[in-house]
Amino acid sequence: MLAALDRKPVDRIPYCEHLVDPRVALASLSEEQRTAALGRALAELGVEGTAHDLPSAMSLLGVGPGRSRRGSFQLMGLLEPELARLLHRDNITFWGGAGPFEGHGTYLLDPTTPELGASADGVLKTRDDLDKMVFREIEPIIDQAKAFLARKGDLAACALVFLGIDPCWHSMGFTTFGLALLDDPAFVGEVLGPISDWYARVTEALCELDFDFIWAADDIAFHTAPFFSPRVYREVLLPHTRKVAEQITLPWIYHSDGNLLPIWEDLTSQGMNAIHPLEAGSMDVEMLKAEYGDEIAFVGGVDLRILEAGTPEETREEVVRLIRILGPNYGYLLSASNSVTPHVKPENLAAMLDALLEYGRYPLEL
Repeated sequence: MLAALDRKPVDRIPYCEHLVDPRVALASLSEEQRTAALGRALAELGVEGTAHDLPSAMSLLGVGPGRSRRGSFQLMGLLEPELARLLHRDNITFWGGAGPFEGHGTYLLDPTTPELGASADGVLKTRDDLDKMVFREIEPIIDQAKAFLARKGDLAACALVFLGIDPCWHSMGFTTFGLALLDDPAFVGEVLGPISDWYARVTEALCELDFDFIWAADDIAFHTAPFFSPRVYREVLLPHTRKVAEQITLPWIYHSDGNLLPIWEDLTSQGMNAIHPLEAGSMDVEMLKAEYGDEIAFVGGVDLRILEAGTPEETREEVVRLIRILGPNYGYLLSASNSVTPHVKPENLAAMLDALLEYGRYPLEL
């Protein structure tokens, strides 16, 4: 993983995924593998019983709301390395540092529309709302991270954080964020500044632990272009996100969907080792490899539309295509062009991994 991120020679292309839906992962395995993985995780939780799928494992954890919710998080944490090894995935991801707000997680969203999830409107509409930004204490996050790292074994462990723009626009609501960038950019800075300051402190502390790399996210682009002009990015937003980037002392991957080319030079000046996820169709991967392959590594690219709605054969063809383009001269780590969502077909996930194992070894033979 670390050699690939540094564009150095490796024996094979790593499988590097920041998020894998556990239901899809389990369904892609044989029943014997599923039962064994769930059994080992449940045993570590002190629960007796046999589970052949995730719902039955959850039921073994009890039905009380407190126990059920806490137990489900514990089960997922134990399954992360189990499933990574079974899927030939080379990393595991700690998400505990992703949410800055006390009691709210990553975003401050309209509490009356929970069914909308992260698509709900934000609550930071005016300066009078700034006192709603109550930030989490860092110490419990570090304790959780240490417990996570105790199980990493030979897997590359990453901590996922944000640079700040994504939590900012979600918490303001996209319309408020966009209009404020035009009419009152200082207000955006008053929201983004404290968010990035919090992430800078968390990131500094996480980099002092035994993580192998950092995964810094910030969804900032549509399929066709960034959410804002290059000038607005450079003058209003980048000064804040740099504060986080400057605290990253480990190799790191930057995540944003969409077309990042209009702001590429300013974006990559923050010093990341790799760009993820190469959303299918948003940027020309052949051009990226030719223009920037000597400067930065690439992670992702496997078309999520194929993984969710295509066939195993189409999935294999997509993997081979990406290896042919991005694999030469190293610096490529394969993953889905976003993440392994709940909608990915288990047979396509299995086909993606089989194709990587078959064709992703150096010297490449395609």
